[in-house]
Amino acid sequence: MGGKDGAEVLARIDGLVAQAQSGDKRALAALYDHFYDRIYRYVSFKTGNPAEAEDITEVVFLRMLESIKFYKPQGFPFSSWLFRIAHNLVVDHHRRRARDMSSPLEAASHVAGHSAVSPDEQMDVKFAMAEVNEAMEGLTDLQREVITLRFAGGLSVQETARAVGKKENAVKALQHAGIRKLRGILIPSGRPVESRPVGTW
Repeated sequence: MGGKDGAEVLARIDGLVAQAQSGDKRALAALYDHFYDRIYRYVSFKTGNPAEAEDITEVVFLRMLESIKFYKPQGFPFSSWLFRIAHNLVVDHHRRRARDMSSPLEAASHVAGHSAVSPDEQMDVKFAMAEVNEAMEGLTDLQREVITLRFAGGLSVQETARAVGKKENAVKALQHAGIRKLRGILIPSGRPVESRPVGTW
């Protein structure tokens, strides 16, 4: 999100937040509609279970409903505040399910299953994401979080920086290093790779 369009979206969200803080139910519904899919993708990517992701996502918005009147921008976007709630709920979820052996990134295949794709295509996605899941284990916690927020959550660099409490340059460096490491793990050595800009995978 950047440029004039990004600024307009941020301004619209700020307006909805202000209205929601005044008790406008339509503004709350609009915030829910705007952010639901992004929060769900992020939580689903982090938990590996679509049903649990739906439950956690609903709790995120219940927390938003309960706490929005106390929200203060303090120089960062509303989305960063909302994703911080999601992050904390996911952390709590993993603490409760510490002995659960389910794959934390399996969810991408379930998300893909929401669309009309063939069983073969779903299996291809499942195998691909299992490979990504294994590769993600080779990243640092911060690299994983940044990549998940940027690509599963769809946050901008600025929003991600606020969500993880880092400078934007640090987020860019973490993203670049994380993707480079993922490529090194996922692509066999000696195999030619078509160069593409960071963030287009």
